Amino acid sequence: MEFDQKEETPFNLPEQKETNKKTLAIYIAAGVISIGSLIFGYANYQATYFKDAEIKKLKSDLEGANTKLLRIDSLENQVKELETSIAKKAATKAEPKKEKKALAKKEVKKLVPAKKAAKKTKIQAEKAKEKPLKK
Repeated sequence: MEFDQKEETPFNLPEQKETNKKTLAIYIAAGVISIGSLIFGYANYQATYFKDAEIKKLKSDLEGANTKLLRIDSLENQVKELETSIAKKAATKAEPKKEKKALAKKEVKKLVPAKKAAKKTKIQAEKAKEKPLKK
């Protein structure tokens, strides 16, 4: 048995047609454009994703800074209020003390000469009594 390849081919292969250079160029251009658009789209997606993430981070940082500023402002207001209240207390305490001290000194001065005079008179009276006895 002779084997004849031409007659008994197991597969029926179509004959290759000559490819047109124009269609080949169109297919290559379409492939390049589609791959380029996919790469551009992915890059654009990544850029917006990272930009959104950066924007969210900046917003959270800004909110944190705003809360710190509000705390600082409230503390400054509290310090001002405390300073004014201390100043008012010092002013109210200082004025009556000055008057009381002035009055107290005047009263003491009035009382002291009277006591000294009374003591002096007693001492002079005793000395006067003692002097004649010694002579």
